[in-house]
Amino acid sequence: MGKHSEIKQLIRSIASTDGGATLFEATVVESKDTECTIKYQGLEHKNVRLVCGFSQSLTTVIVKPAVDSTVLVADLSSGKMRDLVVLMVEKVETVTINGGNETITINGGELGGLVNIKALTNKLNALVNTFNTHVHSVSGKTTLTTTQQAQTFNQSDYEDTKIKH
Repeated sequence: MGKHSEIKQLIRSIASTDGGATLFEATVVESKDTECTIKYQGLEHKNVRLVCGFSQSLTTVIVKPAVDSTVLVADLSSGKMRDLVVLMVEKVETVTINGGNETITINGGELGGLVNIKALTNKLNALVNTFNTHVHSVSGKTTLTTTQQAQTFNQSDYEDTKIKH
């Protein structure tokens, strides 16, 4: 028996106590905003929750698993397969954080805060416009403009679309 199988068996034996939750691995068939459909032992189970509960006063982090990835699921109905919730995901499609004013740190936070990309692009292009239309007054001569025009910025050139806020 390999190490992974051994660990899986130990988790199952710990989690499968009488009257308690049952843990199992399944494959994601479909993934929605707050729930997914999984396939386990040849059967599809719909409405599997991606969070344990919703509260208007709490921040909710929803990890949406990628289709065809493996998830660890808890059966909170003690084996009746009626109240299922995803606990861990193999591959993440998206992470959504709702509510609250909590600070979110990604990759250690060493790069600083996220940029409002539209406002930055607008300010950069306003600077380019000012540069391109700027004229110099030279005493006794006509005004001079810049000899080379600066190019405008395109948001898509420097935007990382994998993280949005």
